Amino acid sequence: MILYFFSGFDVERGFPPEIAESLRQHITVRNSIVFICTDPTTHAKIDLHKSGTLAWFKNIGIEFEASHALDNRKTAEECQALTKNASALFLMGGSPHLQMEFIKANGLLPIIRQFSGVIMGISAGAMSMAENTFYSADKNFNISHIHKGIGLADVSVAPHFFPDDEALLIDEILPFSYIIDIYAMCDDSAILFCGGKKTIFGEIYFVSKGSVVKM
Repeated sequence: MILYFFSGFDVERGFPPEIAESLRQHITVRNSIVFICTDPTTHAKIDLHKSGTLAWFKNIGIEFEASHALDNRKTAEECQALTKNASALFLMGGSPHLQMEFIKANGLLPIIRQFSGVIMGISAGAMSMAENTFYSADKNFNISHIHKGIGLADVSVAPHFFPDDEALLIDEILPFSYIIDIYAMCDDSAILFCGGKKTIFGEIYFVSKGSVVKM
C-alpha cells in the first residue's frame, strides 16, 4: 500500500511538479481509479470534482482506463466490487464525518484497509485516512475534536493551514497536540508513506506537545 495525504491544490494547475513526478513513479497500474465521496447526495459536486481531478492526472501524463465515483447512485455491493478491483483510490474532500459514515454504511472499511494499491486523500479525505482524525471547529461543528478514521497511518493532518493563522494554531491545534501529533499542511503539500518511509513535499509543520517544527 502506498499512501498520499494531500492538503489542496490550485484548481487550474493541480499537482506541483515534485508531487507529479512522485505520482508518476508510483501509479504505474492505471486500470481504474475509484473516487470515494463525502456527502453521497451531492451528485453534481462529486462529478465536478471527479472531472477536475482526472484533468490534474491527465495534465501530468497519468490517464486511467476507467474511473468511478462512489455515492448513493451505486449499491453497497457495487461500491465494494469497484473498490476491490481498483488500481487507485482517491478520497475526496468535504466532510470527514459524512465520509466515514458512507464508508462504514457501504462495507468499505475492511476493503480500504486491505487495499494493496495507491490510496490518495485530499483535505477531508486525507483526514479520514488517519488513525485519529483531528477536526478543528467550524460552522458544522463548533467544538474541535478527535474521532476515529480509517486507520491507514498513525498521522493526523490539519489541511489548508496558513502559518500566520495564530488563532487556529494557538486555540485549536496546539491544545490537541498534547493528545496526538498533528501535521499542519499548507496547500500544495503532501505526505507520502511508501515502503515504511515517510516523505514530505511542500510546506508542512509538525505540531507535538505544544511545539511547532517546520518540516
